[in-house]
Amino acid sequence: MSKSTFSNKNSTLHLARIASLLPLVCFLMFLHSVGQPLFSQESGTTQIYGGNGGRQFSDPVIQTGGRITAVQIRAGDWIDSIQFTYSLPNGTTATSQRHGGSGGRASAFQLAEDEYIVGLSGRYGDYIDSLRIHTNKRTSQLFGGRGGDHDFQISVPAGNQAVGFTGRADEYMDALGLIYVPTQQFQVNQTPLAGGGGGSAFADKEIAQGARISEIRFRAGSIVDGIQAVYTLSDGRVVEGPWHGGKGGKTKTFRLNSDEYVIGLSGRAGDRIDSVRIITNKRTSAVFGGKGGNREYRIDVPSGSRAIGFTGRAGSYLDAIGLTYLSSSAYRPAQRVVWPSRRTNQ
Repeated sequence: MSKSTFSNKNSTLHLARIASLLPLVCFLMFLHSVGQPLFSQESGTTQIYGGNGGRQFSDPVIQTGGRITAVQIRAGDWIDSIQFTYSLPNGTTATSQRHGGSGGRASAFQLAEDEYIVGLSGRYGDYIDSLRIHTNKRTSQLFGGRGGDHDFQISVPAGNQAVGFTGRADEYMDALGLIYVPTQQFQVNQTPLAGGGGGSAFADKEIAQGARISEIRFRAGSIVDGIQAVYTLSDGRVVEGPWHGGKGGKTKTFRLNSDEYVIGLSGRAGDRIDSVRIITNKRTSAVFGGKGGNREYRIDVPSGSRAIGFTGRAGSYLDAIGLTYLSSSAYRPAQRVVWPSRRTNQ
């Protein structure tokens, strides 16, 4: 083989590898484009069952507040491919990268709003021959055929829910497992709102267990244009909550100490939020915004509670504001977890 031929083959392989990554790159770019954090939840991975063929894959961990709404499956005598559809907290819908080939018949398993995946079962040999999806409410019909040398059963740990798939795939689904995160176990409450009735409603209701507000970002001038909570997870990672409002005014930041949490808000409002002060268990912040507004407001979470985010109404500006909160007895830092290692069973 000549050097030029060898070089051309290497170039072709290199381009093929780049092309195989394009769906994942587009998926990540989509998530970035909606202004949401990509990796905002602490995740674990189950065992992987199946054969050794195909290329390894692992879905990105979806943002906090996102949930799987459907599983798309192509199957005949075995499982050809699998992917999921999920909704984001801002109401948009995204679809993960498809893992596997385009053969078989297309089917979809739809999940109810209060339903989430807790496990998988089926049979496998060199490929995943059949598959059932287990949720907190029911078990799906059987997808795939009746072949396979081994039964398998995959369950996420108690108190967790699946948010993605991991495994190996090429033209078929060679091996499969689940990626999971802690399930929100506590009722999130909301305070009354201050401000006007414009804009669209929002509420920060779902955060990773044990996350704390470590920073609050504003854009403000004569009024408060927008607001955002920033969280620190138990492993030290920092993630951004959704941005509420417009991007006018100047950027301002209020940082909280590690033993400090939000318990209230105060300021002035009219049709919009003219100014805000953040009240913590230790102090009250400076004023963010201007001096307008025809009425003062004061918002407090109940005694023994702490805020986990904001609620209100927003469009180009912050029209109304309140707090989402948990009782202090319900809030607890997440424990570090040693997740089970991945392996392929033969």
